[in-house]
Amino acid sequence: MTTRTGVSVPHTEYFPQPKPPRLAWRWASIVADDRSQLTRFWPVIQNMVSQELRVRYQRSVLGFFWTLLNPILMMTTMSLVFSQVFGVDNKLYAVYLFAGMVPWGFLSNSVTESAFCIIASEGLIRKIYLPKLIFPLTKLLINLTTFILSMAALFVLLIPLGAKLSFSLLLLPVAVLLLAIFTLGLGLIVATMNTFYRDCGHLVAVFLQAWYFATPIMYELSRLPERVQWRLWLNPVFPFIRLFQVIIYDGRFPDLTTFLAAAGVALVSLGVGYAAFKCHEDKLVFRL
Repeated sequence: MTTRTGVSVPHTEYFPQPKPPRLAWRWASIVADDRSQLTRFWPVIQNMVSQELRVRYQRSVLGFFWTLLNPILMMTTMSLVFSQVFGVDNKLYAVYLFAGMVPWGFLSNSVTESAFCIIASEGLIRKIYLPKLIFPLTKLLINLTTFILSMAALFVLLIPLGAKLSFSLLLLPVAVLLLAIFTLGLGLIVATMNTFYRDCGHLVAVFLQAWYFATPIMYELSRLPERVQWRLWLNPVFPFIRLFQVIIYDGRFPDLTTFLAAAGVALVSLGVGYAAFKCHEDKLVFRL
């Protein structure tokens, strides 16, 4: 190709830049890739969960029974004290506490441990390649296993106290699944934040303590004024705790509004947590 001045320049063809993939397609590709990686590393996840459970209770006389003994002692103490304060039946109040405290314990322990899961696995992350999504997922599965076993064992003990056996218990796995999804989203958020800002891990415990008292676990919803009851729906964890209370304590099927609220909050939590974690995943190793 020759210009008007007689200078010869190489012939160059210009092609339009390819359009970037749409945001929805890009996230669909990320989700599909994570799903394949989690499937590939599933034996690793299983091994990490089983090893953590063994280490947690080794050299302990009671072993796994500490998982049962702790909520039993807590519920016994609180039922004796608060049944006098609120003037309710001691046995039935123990069932009410069980319906709220055990799910809350799962959420609290999972979120607290997830906050430090990336930092605690620094040595493993620097040595070999593992999808970083494995670490908060492992913490969730560990506490989920303990939660399910504890609930099954404790429920047998609470039947003589008035726990109701009804067909509504068939919805208990759905309530557990929704709570697990919600908890995983929170775990991803705090795992990301605490890796960048180490103060976050210490604030999580304080926040969870305040959140516990803002949730109707020790006090019954019906004992609150009507002008206050609607405000509890602003509490993200309220629909999940309410599901367990209605199924276990009331012995009836929850209404559709509670289920839809729990499902919506769970999906939002998982979506926000997953997006925050994936957006910062490549930077986590530089913050260790």
